[in-house]
Amino acid sequence: MEKNLPTVTVFMAAYNAAPYITKAIQSILNQTFRDFELLIVDDGSTDNTVDVVNSFHDPRIRLIKNESNKGLGFTRNVALKEAEGEFLAILDSDDIASANRLEKQVRHFSTNPKLAVLGSCAHIIDKNGNRTGKNIELSNHSDQLCATLFFSNTFVHSSIMMRTSVFREVGGYPNYPVAQDYALFARIGLKYEVGNLPEYLVDYRMHDTNISLRKKIVVEQVLQDILLYQLNLLLPRIPPISTNILLDPVMGSKYTTNEYYTFYREIIIQNRKKRLYPKRELEQILFENWYAIVIEKGKAKTFPLFLKGPIFNWKYATGKQLRRTFKKSIKHLLKLAK
Repeated sequence: MEKNLPTVTVFMAAYNAAPYITKAIQSILNQTFRDFELLIVDDGSTDNTVDVVNSFHDPRIRLIKNESNKGLGFTRNVALKEAEGEFLAILDSDDIASANRLEKQVRHFSTNPKLAVLGSCAHIIDKNGNRTGKNIELSNHSDQLCATLFFSNTFVHSSIMMRTSVFREVGGYPNYPVAQDYALFARIGLKYEVGNLPEYLVDYRMHDTNISLRKKIVVEQVLQDILLYQLNLLLPRIPPISTNILLDPVMGSKYTTNEYYTFYREIIIQNRKKRLYPKRELEQILFENWYAIVIEKGKAKTFPLFLKGPIFNWKYATGKQLRRTFKKSIKHLLKLAK
């Protein structure tokens, strides 16, 4: 007898999640969309996480236990083999889904056949589950999201639903100690349409944000690796400049205008040839960065630097930017003349 497969696999990785996982599970069981399985993978918890999961008696819940603590990357990729749904929806074990989350996302996928990944905005909650009044608001324009993925993550992981076939096609989450979600979405965004719903479909729990120096170093290295993966696809030769130039804030940067220009110019030229990223959206991001850079560093050359192609584009420039860069150059020239 053929097994009826669910439309959605909701995937939840859990490690010592006993204080929060009850509300996470209940928020899925309360969904208005009912055709799902809830796949929970316990990563060798040492608390009573497994007992909490087993206290729910719902046939849609499927619990898998790792033999030992394997780490988040390994645990998330259990979904490569085990997910049975056409769509894979993520909910981290300490977050909460709105009751209509799955319904809204499945409906959006049904009218957008090219879409591969769909997230949403999120309310931020504290460790006690109270909304803080702060929210995560994200662009819902597919091309803007794709271009921004070149520089940073544009999704709330717990809000994500994606096509399981695409998840498997790209090999699941890359094997990084952190930021596996960003690495995954950056790879999918190179080939497929991605999007966000402009609605708040999850409560995202914010814990203590103090990050150790060791972890900061790991995060920085992973972000460089993700960027290098994209640059190696885009550029025939990476300029002999640290890739941190694309990751560090442009304000107060140690890099020169010439170094920025060299990198930005190469990205623009190669992307126009290969069309990996949406042209307008990527170039507009670089243009806005370039404006901030020359305002801070250009001095007497601010205006002519601002007008340098191919970064400069009349379509993106405003009258205010033109006036300000011109005045900045004149001001420094007058100082030099004294």
